[in-house]
This record gives sequence, structure tokens and C-alpha cells, in this order.
Amino acid sequence: MTVGFVTAAGLVNQLSEARDEKRLLRLQAALAKLQLLIIDELGYVPLSQTGAELLFEVISQRYERGLSERLSLTINVRE
Repeated sequence: MTVGFVTAAGLVNQLSEARDEKRLLRLQAALAKLQLLIIDELGYVPLSQTGAELLFEVISQRYERGLSERLSLTINVRE
């Protein structure tokens, strides 16, 4: 099984850089080859609108192909 582990902020940075360097499709294809993609720290660092859209695109494409993601959420609890 091919597995990838990334933080949400790290993945968004990779996606943004790939978009700016005109290699976004190549990165998306590489991510789509992973059978399992673990995205850690979702919610820990706020994402820009563009970053959130890029991340949504990756998750949406994987869902449409029946591939798996595991998301690790960070929730701040205030009393």
C-alpha cells in the first residue's frame, strides 16, 4: 500500500508552489497515485481562501476515485 503523510499547511504550500510553477497537475497526479493520504493538523493553522480551495480539490478528486484520506483535526477548546 502506498501511503503519504503531510500536514495540511505543508500540503497547501506544496500545492501553491506547484500552481505558481505550472506543475500543479503533476503534483495532483502524484497525490492521486497514493492509496492512502494522511493529512495531519487540519484546522491547526488557518488556510487562505486559495489554499482551502486547492486542498478541497485534492480531497474531492481522491473521493471521486474512491481513494482514502485520513484527516487529523486540531480543535481548540476554550472554557
